[in-house]
Amino acid sequence: MHRTGILLIAAMAAPLLAACAGGASADYIQAQEPRRIHSDASVSDLVLCLKGRLKEDASIVAYPEPGKVDVRVGRAESADTRYFHLISLRQAPRGTDVEIRSSGEWHPLMSPGRVAGMVEDCKPGTAR
Repeated sequence: MHRTGILLIAAMAAPLLAACAGGASADYIQAQEPRRIHSDASVSDLVLCLKGRLKEDASIVAYPEPGKVDVRVGRAESADTRYFHLISLRQAPRGTDVEIRSSGEWHPLMSPGRVAGMVEDCKPGTAR
């Protein structure tokens, strides 16, 4: 491979690697305008479903208030707790009210639309 080809590949890879290393604090993401979705699945169903799909990229934060859970989506190996998305789950009379907030940073594998699609694909009855 020519030197020019190697430099071109390096130039293209740098933004991808930087995007993977990015993210924002949970407080910053919390201040962003949410995308609101209603799910027929319970909070427990959604937590199990999202944890299964996101694996180590999901950090679960359960609050003392029943039916209130946040799923923070970021890089598990990041020591400075930076995230790309915050999924707030709140128990509703039927199912769960969901708010999805994004850091606004581009992530090659985890777009806001993909995160919303994961939530919408979670079905009721997973936690039973």
